[in-house]
Amino acid sequence: MTNILDDPARDEALRRWIESLGYGTIADVKRVGGGAFRTSARIEMKDRDDGKRPIFVKVDLGSAPPTPFDLQREYQVLKAIGGRVKAPDVLGYEPDLNAMAMPCLRGVADYGQIEDEAKRARVERSYVEALLAVHRLELSSLSLDHLPAGLTIRQAIAADLDLWRDLLLNGVTHPDAITLFALAWCAARLPDDDRPATLVQGDAGPGNFLFDEDGVTGVLDWEMAHVGHPLEDIGCILVRSLVQPMASANDLLGLYSQASGVEWTRQELLYSAILMMTRFSVPISLALESRNTGLDFGLTNGYFRMSQISLLRLIAQAEGIELSETVPDSAARPTADFEFEYLRSVLRDIVRPAVADDYVRYRLDGAVGLIGYLGGALADSPEGAEGDAHSAFAEQERLVAGGGGKLAAAMQQMYGDALYREQLMREMLGPLHGRRIVI
Repeated sequence: MTNILDDPARDEALRRWIESLGYGTIADVKRVGGGAFRTSARIEMKDRDDGKRPIFVKVDLGSAPPTPFDLQREYQVLKAIGGRVKAPDVLGYEPDLNAMAMPCLRGVADYGQIEDEAKRARVERSYVEALLAVHRLELSSLSLDHLPAGLTIRQAIAADLDLWRDLLLNGVTHPDAITLFALAWCAARLPDDDRPATLVQGDAGPGNFLFDEDGVTGVLDWEMAHVGHPLEDIGCILVRSLVQPMASANDLLGLYSQASGVEWTRQELLYSAILMMTRFSVPISLALESRNTGLDFGLTNGYFRMSQISLLRLIAQAEGIELSETVPDSAARPTADFEFEYLRSVLRDIVRPAVADDYVRYRLDGAVGLIGYLGGALADSPEGAEGDAHSAFAEQERLVAGGGGKLAAAMQQMYGDALYREQLMREMLGPLHGRRIVI
């Protein structure tokens, strides 16, 4: 039978816990996803009458950079919601194993495979309505300290930015300049909005909801839930569209305004999308800083660099700054250090054990050794970067506060560097190369 985890001792303890939940005994395991920090599985349970009931289990592997947005938080949110919106129920959470179990919901998650336009429109409308139901939940009824009631939208965003700024500055030795700039910009351009803040699901978009012929059956992945502006979830859909496109900004804004009975503005959506992209930049930075060779480094780093281009474009749109799209002939060479170790690990620990041909293994060993040599000869030491995170952030704050031509020039410099890096990553990005978020 397929293991849930690659660690036999922990896998056995996890199985015992699952069978203690009262759903029966484990009949079959199908691993759904796994990576450097988390894995999950769909598990078929068999009761005394040989009836089958599927459950879904998520496990934190304990290797993720520490943030408050973890599996325990997701469990607490789902338990507090208690079926009042289209979200999974929870069967239990095991703190020692850092595992959560849920009954499986009906439906599929492959929004990108919908070919019928009428069905696509039906699912999009249903999803927006499901998110609106989340935003209408009374925060006081959840009784969770990390989801406080009584904040205005402005207060909630300010507190959220403080949290993510501190996570970045204390967790990443030399944060990326664009991420620091975006955090400073979001804080300096806080919306003057005294309407009540709402519950925000925090990771909305294709892949994170289930649907059937009638519409959405469940909103998934709640560890990023927080208090903020309701349009953050709509902005999040657009942010995730770099990899998983959904509806246009116009369509989503129209659907949400119609469902909510409020005429939300394009400027509100623009700020919300910038905010969500800035938030995502922090956990990605923390993941890259972890230097965990189990991370899908190519996808993670590629998405990060692509998102930075759209992030600068959207901030420029909000500022009324026109950026040149000309890719510079040259720019500062991106630093490289962990990349060499990552390549060595993939070839040595994943590819080599799967190769049976002795000659191929011999050549592969030579390639691994060559990468080790190149790493020693060409890698840049992260300690060689100038300054520290806090002083670098303070410099970005001064830049945003100054505004004017200096701000425009600095943004163009960062944008040109980002375009140059994207050009270098063209082959790695493949069809994702050149994608942009449009609002």
